[in-house]
Formats: sequence, structure tokens, C-alpha cells
Amino acid sequence: MSSKKYDELKASKEALEREQAADRKRADELAASLKEREQKLAQMERSMNEQQKTLDNLRNEVNAALKGFNQGDLSTSVRNGKVYVSLSDKLLFPTGSTKVNPQGKKALDQLVNVLKKNQQVGVTVEGHTDDVEVIPGTKKIADNWDLSVLRATEITRLMMEKGLSPDRITPAGRAYYQPADTGRSAEAKSKNRRTEIILTPDLTDFYKALGIQS
Repeated sequence: MSSKKYDELKASKEALEREQAADRKRADELAASLKEREQKLAQMERSMNEQQKTLDNLRNEVNAALKGFNQGDLSTSVRNGKVYVSLSDKLLFPTGSTKVNPQGKKALDQLVNVLKKNQQVGVTVEGHTDDVEVIPGTKKIADNWDLSVLRATEITRLMMEKGLSPDRITPAGRAYYQPADTGRSAEAKSKNRRTEIILTPDLTDFYKALGIQS
């Protein structure tokens, strides 16, 4: 074999080895990237499961605290990473009033006891009405906005008096613009006359797992 032919074969072999080495490097990088993604997905799944467990436990605590009340007047649900506690106006307020009745105060006391044990849970109190206009001349209540806000504020005040820190609670009035039932029946209107107490656990760790700045 001539020297020139040998050199050509040697150069070809070295080029092939370099190409194979580059291929191995790309394969290793791809494997490492896939492993990292799998680890991140597993972490996200664990975080989501932990978050769901936190929500379920909170809902179960609330259900246990309120089990002595008429279940037709309250309900709990988990939506969008929050626990919604819906209380009928029948449970909380005399007709047309913004002052909570004794049975309603008892229910709120039980709920506050749960929240005291769950210090990282934020609270939003939303007042909701049906679409029947407030009777003209009703003392201190101009319309359904007023009624929903005053009821939410009254509940907020009672929860604070029972020891819930005011920086954890946000009252809000929704009037009749977020109905639970869009029907026109008396039953539908009754469902819409409610207070929703929305419990929001701290999502900081969950967001970190997703790589989101909260």
C-alpha cells in the first residue's frame, strides 16, 4: 500500500472516529436532558399530589366542623386550587338583614376554629344575592351591591372578632352577577342568595416546583 493511500485511509478513519465521538456526545446530552425532564415531571407530579392532598384535607376539616348544620344550607367544593365553602343566606341572615343570626354565628365560629389551625390559608368572603331588587327605602341598603358588600363585611368582622387575623381576610360583594344557578325558579334564586368563603392555601412551594415566581 502506498504512503498516500495509507494517509488517506488514516485520515478517513480519524474523521469517522471524530464523527462517532460527536454522535456519542449528542446521545449522552440527549439522555441527560431526557432524565432531567423526567425528574422535573416527577417533581411536578409530587407537588400537584401534595397540593391536592392539602386541599382535600382542608375540605375534610371544614366538612367535619360544619357537619352539625343542615347540609342543604351549605356545601364545600375544590376548584382552581381553592376550597369553596358556600353558605345559604337562610343559614346566616334573617330576610333582608345584614346581621348574622345565632345559628350563622355558630357556623362561622366552627369555621374560624379550622382556620386558626391552618395559618397559611388566605380567606375571601364573597356576598352574593339573587336578581330581585332591594325594596326601595330599605334602611342603609341602596341596592344588591350594598346588600352583598355589607353581608360580606359583617361576616369578615365576626371572623376577626373570633381571632382571625384581619390581614388574612378580604371581603367582597358580587351582587347578582355571579349566579350559582341561572334559572328563573324560586329554587334557583334561593341558591344564588349565598355567601362563599373561599380558602386559598399557600401555593409558594407548588409554584417553585413549576418554576413560577409567585
